Amino acid sequence: MTVLASMVCLLGAMVAHDATGQVDIKKTNDYFAARGSDSLLIVERYHLGPCRQHVRDRDWARAMNECNFILRIFPNHPTALLLVSQICDQWKTGACLLDDVFERAVAINPKAAGTYVVQGIYLNRTKQYATAIQRFETALELDPDNLNAHYNLALTYLDTKQFELANQHAQRAYALGATPSGLRDLLQRAGYWKPVAPPPNSPAASGAAGPSARTTGKSP
Repeated sequence: MTVLASMVCLLGAMVAHDATGQVDIKKTNDYFAARGSDSLLIVERYHLGPCRQHVRDRDWARAMNECNFILRIFPNHPTALLLVSQICDQWKTGACLLDDVFERAVAINPKAAGTYVVQGIYLNRTKQYATAIQRFETALELDPDNLNAHYNLALTYLDTKQFELANQHAQRAYALGATPSGLRDLLQRAGYWKPVAPPPNSPAASGAAGPSARTTGKSP
């Protein structure tokens, strides 16, 4: 599994539906408050899958239309944000202006750590490393045990050759249950993989298998 794939794998955990909420699709809604609602499930059923398929087909314009539809109703939908970030990374067009997209996503729920994680992933991809680090740190201020924030922050520290910090956050990510091996492999090749004893109540300490998606790396 590539590092990018492991990053996306970890993000899958962010999008589990575990809550209920009333949604008015004629206005913008907080994704995290709407999880489990029929409206969110319908929007995802008819637009998220097509967006993914168009990305696979490299049909960037149609992919962007599908994901933008989702983001008009749920501005902080993490998977849609991740997909538009991927689209803009590969589709070289002036149509990709994601600063405003992420501003709307943060504004609708500034306490949602997952939004900052996805924004950090986008900033990492576009080599805006210093700002990416700030976004991951904001996510960890809101949710200190956010697996995906630790994992992706470690990757960004690796990109900037801050190896000790990369190892620190990598160890935390794996102690929390991260399963993709890409980050560990990179640190081992660099000679900076330095395991530490996991916290006593962590999945690693208990022997529990980490979720393949709490599934994303470079969630919520």
